[in-house]
Amino acid sequence: MAATCCARLSKWYMITTNLLFACLGLAFIAFGVIGNKSGFKGATLFPDGVFKQVAILGAIIGVASIIGILGAFVKRKWILYIYMLIVIVALVYQVVIGVKIYQKGANPPAYVAPLWSQAKDSYRASLQNEFSCCGYNNAMDQPAVTEKCDPKSGHISSDPPCYDALKNYVDTAFGRFYIVLFAALAVEVLALTNAITVLCTRSIYREEDEEERARRRKSGIRLDDMSADTPTTVGSHNNYNTADMNNYYGNQHGAYKESSNAYSHDSYDAYNQQNAYQTQGRYY
Repeated sequence: MAATCCARLSKWYMITTNLLFACLGLAFIAFGVIGNKSGFKGATLFPDGVFKQVAILGAIIGVASIIGILGAFVKRKWILYIYMLIVIVALVYQVVIGVKIYQKGANPPAYVAPLWSQAKDSYRASLQNEFSCCGYNNAMDQPAVTEKCDPKSGHISSDPPCYDALKNYVDTAFGRFYIVLFAALAVEVLALTNAITVLCTRSIYREEDEEERARRRKSGIRLDDMSADTPTTVGSHNNYNTADMNNYYGNQHGAYKESSNAYSHDSYDAYNQQNAYQTQGRYY
């Protein structure tokens, strides 16, 4: 019964874990698609291709969650093995993305400076408009000509330089993003441990045995009566325990012994009576 309960709990635990896993995958896909379309402030500051990688990660997690839910219902070990392999791939891929973002965000000035100097005027102009700044260290430091920032025409912008705004954004946004990535690794680890638990449970207590026990319970047979010491068959129901059966057979054996002794005593009396008749016949 304990093994049956453990098997059922591991099944529903597997389903719950993979539903959470699926939500994480959908969140990564949404973030990757929105970021790839520059749908939020500062999206263009992220490294090239990172949003596509996050979307791919979300798709891998989504596939793994579907296989995990399928493995909770279909009792095949190879499904769980494939599931664990995909989860490991997602875990490693997620670590790679997290390390990449961490390296860029660990030193914001070293990341932002070459990004600004090597960028095209259109890219710098979009950053100036997005962060309401002009130039990098000052208005004369590689500015992009816009309506608010055009130092060459004599129009000095009142907007601050872009250095502080870009540095603070990279420090804050990148830091939050790789923290979320590394924290989400707990979901992958949880999925792996859950799959291992399901495999161990099924190896200890096979599903065929569970179905057989369920069939016996429906037929009214007590599972504790199905032992080698109990003289019952699969198609019968035993209402007596072992002690009752031993007392019954012990009483029957005692009655048999008493009957045997009485028979022997009667036989002995008959034999003596026959001898007495023979003796009397001789006298006559």
